Amino acid sequence: MVEDEPLMASLLADSLSTFNFKVEVAHDAAAARKRINDFDPDIALLDISLGDGPTGVHLAHALRATRPDIAILMLSKHPDAKSANADGLDLPRGVGFLRKYMVNDSEYLLGAIEKVLSDRPHEVRQDRIKGRDGIAVSGKALQILELIAEGFNNAEIAVRIDLSVKSVERWIDKIYEELEIEPKGKINPRVEAARRYFIFAGFPERKE
Repeated sequence: MVEDEPLMASLLADSLSTFNFKVEVAHDAAAARKRINDFDPDIALLDISLGDGPTGVHLAHALRATRPDIAILMLSKHPDAKSANADGLDLPRGVGFLRKYMVNDSEYLLGAIEKVLSDRPHEVRQDRIKGRDGIAVSGKALQILELIAEGFNNAEIAVRIDLSVKSVERWIDKIYEELEIEPKGKINPRVEAARRYFIFAGFPERKE
């Protein structure tokens, strides 16, 4: 486990130990590389934000190149990897993504780990909200959807992500299309979009 917050790392390690996992903890990418060589894990749980230096996403790419035998599950407070990284680096293929609020549910965390270990990381991708036909909302659309769920209007969303209001409106139309939400149906589409976000990712922390 690679987690820069000692308390979170300790809580997660204790939780996993109750399921008979043997857990080693590192607090940054450099320490993790050394621990991995010594410990030879089956799975790596990587926080995305690791303070100064390489992020968990950088580490995931490095592990994919050097240790493809290790399963990877990303943990983050952010809606997706790109919004959590200053350089916008995306996740490598074949990794899971779990929002941190879900790790408080040890059974859910265990299920996510088992799916990733069973070569089913695509079933643990909480950075993608899907419509009925499996169309995923991610990247900029997911960032805007989170701001909608936080209650901000289009003008404020435009300011926060440096777009014009018209661009935000076009993105929202795209979100409705991808989530198969009828803009002029009986249900308010903005409320329905927020509802989908809550079901998928829980209630976001509003950023002032």
